[in-house]
Amino acid sequence: MFRPPPWLRVALLAAILLAIAVALVFRARAHPEFFADIVADYPAAMPLAFVLLHIGASLVFVPRSVMALASGALFGGVWGGLWSQAGAMAGAMAGFALARYVNADLIHVDDIPRLGPFIRRAESGGWRLVMVTRLVPVLPHALVNYVYGLSRVSTGGYALGSFLGFLPQTIEKNSRAAAPQTFESRSSRILAKRDTASIRRARADIDRLLGL
Repeated sequence: MFRPPPWLRVALLAAILLAIAVALVFRARAHPEFFADIVADYPAAMPLAFVLLHIGASLVFVPRSVMALASGALFGGVWGGLWSQAGAMAGAMAGFALARYVNADLIHVDDIPRLGPFIRRAESGGWRLVMVTRLVPVLPHALVNYVYGLSRVSTGGYALGSFLGFLPQTIEKNSRAAAPQTFESRSSRILAKRDTASIRRARADIDRLLGL
């Protein structure tokens, strides 16, 4: 296993803890429209912007349901489900990899009184237990990512279990968010931003042609 140097472990851990603290301070803003507004500012790269934002949100304990609702509002039911699932998977893998490679056997799960037994069961349960864990809505998305990163569950098993466990909530949240009556005003504002950006690009092209 790759073992990062101690200074890098400390730096990454400090950065994550600081980001989590900031997210907790501004947790009142963590609602779907807030994230949808951020992504809508980049109309030419909205899917990529959403996935990157979802990765960051997954690392700092923003609920996955919030991001799923934002995705449904931005992209609609089908594409919203696709990008929501992609963002959730990317965030899950990022948290898992961060915990696994920053830890690199620094913490031994047997030394953690309450968490150790669960991690051992997770290792024996494989992808099936990962899936079941994902289906429990009260367990924070970020916490599950980090805990499984401390375990010896295989990367493939973790990815498969997460993918299957994410699907029900992804479908439910995106279907609800994509309903026209739910986010009609939200969609109008996003379209307005897209139109504004298109007009600006068109004006810039005209100015270049005219030599202005």
